[in-house]
Amino acid sequence: MKTNNTKSIWQWIKPRNWGIVKVYRDLENFADWRKTIKKEEDNPKSNYNIWKLKRTKLYDIYTVVSLDEADDNLPETVKRTKVIESLNPLHRYLDDDLHFAECLNAEFNQFEDEDGKPTLSYLIVYRFNFEKLSVKWLVKSLVIAGVLTYVILQFNLVSILISWVSSLI
Repeated sequence: MKTNNTKSIWQWIKPRNWGIVKVYRDLENFADWRKTIKKEEDNPKSNYNIWKLKRTKLYDIYTVVSLDEADDNLPETVKRTKVIESLNPLHRYLDDDLHFAECLNAEFNQFEDEDGKPTLSYLIVYRFNFEKLSVKWLVKSLVIAGVLTYVILQFNLVSILISWVSSLI
C-alpha cells in the first residue's frame, strides 16, 4: 500500500508535472487561443462576429449585455441570473465550438450612470487563465537559476565535472 507522500514523489518524477512543462503548455494554449480568435475575427459568419465580441490587445474577449427596461424593477439577483442565462449560447460556443471553456475566466461588471446608480448593462469579459505561469513562478525560477549559476561558478563545478568525466574515459 502506497502512502500519499510516496505517491506525490513519484508524481513529481513525471515530466508532465514539472512546472516548466506546465508553463510551456500554458504558452502553447495561449498561442492556440490567439490563433483561434484571429481566425474567428476574420470570418464574418462566425459566432464571434454574430455575438459582436471584441478583444483587447491581451486577447481578452468582451461583450456588453443589456437587459430590457421592464427588468429594472427586478431584484439584483434575478437580473444577474437573466444575464447569465442570456450568455448560455455564448458559453456553449466557447466550449463546444472553440474548446476553450476550461481555459477562460468570466468576469461580470455592471455599468453605472453619472450618479453612480447601476444600469441594466453588463460588461462580460473572458480572460485567458494561465494554469502555472505567473509572476511568482517567474521570480522563483529566476532565483533558483541565479543560485545554481552562483554555486556552479563559485565552486568551479564545470571543470570538476569535465575532469571527472575525462578520468572515466
